[in-house]
Amino acid sequence: MKKNIRYLLFFLGIGLFLSWPIHNLYSQLDQPVEEKQLAALDQIAHEFLSNVKKGDMENAQKQLVQLADQFPNQHLPIPIRIESLNAVTQSILAAKQSFASANVSEQQLLWHATQVRVAIDALTHVHQPMWRSYYPSFATQVQNLQQSAVERNYTQFREQFDENYQLYLVIKPAMSIQLPESQMYSITTAYEVISKEMRNAQMDWQLVREALRDLNGSMQLAFVGEEKSTFARLMMRPDSPMVMLVSVGIALLVALSYVAWKKYDGEIRSA
Repeated sequence: MKKNIRYLLFFLGIGLFLSWPIHNLYSQLDQPVEEKQLAALDQIAHEFLSNVKKGDMENAQKQLVQLADQFPNQHLPIPIRIESLNAVTQSILAAKQSFASANVSEQQLLWHATQVRVAIDALTHVHQPMWRSYYPSFATQVQNLQQSAVERNYTQFREQFDENYQLYLVIKPAMSIQLPESQMYSITTAYEVISKEMRNAQMDWQLVREALRDLNGSMQLAFVGEEKSTFARLMMRPDSPMVMLVSVGIALLVALSYVAWKKYDGEIRSA
């Protein structure tokens, strides 16, 4: 009996171990054509950014041309607003123009490459997009801006604001794909209020601090407001691998319970 239990545990353990790769293989085979094409586009964008980081601008430019040629003909598996679609298209075109220019720094090229990469990623990774990973940097920058606004240090505030706004522009196309229009409007409005005040001869620091509070609140909602735990997100997805893992676990428990019951029943009968 003990030997049978060991064999049962061994084979069920193998089944549990193989459930994840089997699920991944099944998901890929069952993936719609549009999603496969978009996944290929996402891989091109990934290689594009990697080559820019490595300084391989020749191959990076080839991949950018691929993105510019393929994206307009890409059928998206998820509905997005026309403004968001235009934002992604414009990010690709802006990157293409920058790479064609002889007077663009490597830092600017990296900025454009990152914007394109994060935007394409947002189309393919609905649950864990890359743009959300920028929240720690963004939160730190906003805290620094709030401190400079309290101190009324215009020079420092201007430098920090430019840095923060550049970060926002990098992830803005990606954010617009996945966030409601009302959230994007709140964020844009806060930036516009601050930008307007910075153009005035005398800044209204109280108004700037209020705009920063609004910006901080809107960004917190955008980045983490609707987030759930990783386990909950996995369990709620229809293609969740957790479903298979739980199923194998339940099968293991049922099998062990049955073996234990048979052993108990045999001992009762032999008594």
